[in-house]
Amino acid sequence: MQPPVDPGSAGEICFSGDGFTVSRIVVGTIDNNAYLVRCDTTGAGVLVDAADNAETLLTFAERASVSAIVTTHGHWDHHQAAKAVGVSLGVIPSIHSLDAFMVDDTFGTLEPGPLRFGDIAAEIVHTPGHTPGSVCVALEGVVLTGDTLFPGGPGATRFDHSSFDTIIESIRMKLFSLGDRTVVLPGHGAATTIGAERDSLQDWIDRGW
Repeated sequence: MQPPVDPGSAGEICFSGDGFTVSRIVVGTIDNNAYLVRCDTTGAGVLVDAADNAETLLTFAERASVSAIVTTHGHWDHHQAAKAVGVSLGVIPSIHSLDAFMVDDTFGTLEPGPLRFGDIAAEIVHTPGHTPGSVCVALEGVVLTGDTLFPGGPGATRFDHSSFDTIIESIRMKLFSLGDRTVVLPGHGAATTIGAERDSLQDWIDRGW
């Protein structure tokens, strides 16, 4: 495993794990991170958040044989290219059922629990708060957090369907159960670690955001 890093230029590997790599590309008008998790031995892969710029994402996805498109939550900026990319790859994009009201019926249902591709088993973790159906994608040593956790705090909860208390509980119970060295790859911006954020939980609660 490698230590946390700023993922660097678009389309480059930002984490190397035991038998898999995670690559990042930045797309869209508000700099969304899209991630490709690839099994080293089989080439099978999962695309996380097909946010925008379908042609760019399709070129990015050529690094793997993509069998799943995971959408971390239903906000528009995280899935604008999901339908087009899915059609081109022959893969139905998926989202948690509690966020289905934010997307159209081209999306399938994403169930919490194991997600297998090649020799790798990721874990889909339901982390509500930013949205009711927000999820994170956890693997050994790394977690892709969408807009649930960033360097410096939780994702925004100013929306009608959001809850600050709920996102704090998701972070406390679901994400802070991971080891301190676990690398956090969020939906926007640079990486952090669970350990770097853990001691700030009470500060976030006190400030209320």
